[in-house]
Amino acid sequence: MARIPYAEKGHEAEGATAVYQQLESGMGVVPNVVKLLGHSGPATQVMGNMLDVYFNQLSLDARTREIVYLTVARYNGCDYCQGHHVPAGKQAGLSDSQIQQLDESGFDSTDFTDAERALIRFAYETTRDVKASDAAMDAIKSHYDNQKIADITYVVASANFIQRVGKNLGVELEG
Repeated sequence: MARIPYAEKGHEAEGATAVYQQLESGMGVVPNVVKLLGHSGPATQVMGNMLDVYFNQLSLDARTREIVYLTVARYNGCDYCQGHHVPAGKQAGLSDSQIQQLDESGFDSTDFTDAERALIRFAYETTRDVKASDAAMDAIKSHYDNQKIADITYVVASANFIQRVGKNLGVELEG
């Protein structure tokens, strides 16, 4: 149950309307996590920008993006994010078994490539410890260029941000 009311369309804060319109146009819905921030125009604008970068501007393919995001969501126990990103992960080619291994068990799983195992470890350690170990960083660097590393780090950080908003404010899956 949401811990504050959702700022439904037409009741959002000044500055949030353009984000609501953009999301509704692109996704067909204003996600509930955005509606929780919809009481603050500036916070909603930041969230809208984060989502636009995530879905439209990163150099990462969908599979890489979803491995990273889902690893964070599974560690944080974010049912809302898993509700959205498990289907996206499957669409990006992840199997149910692979999705279940997006945790420490994925570090050595033969169901993933070396590069994917490096992603899982980096996302997991960064979420758990804030800073990934040198070994996790070295593994990422052996598979990805600096732009991709920056984009991967962005996905981890934005996932943690979104999940802390959602979990603290009691976000519920749409519909």
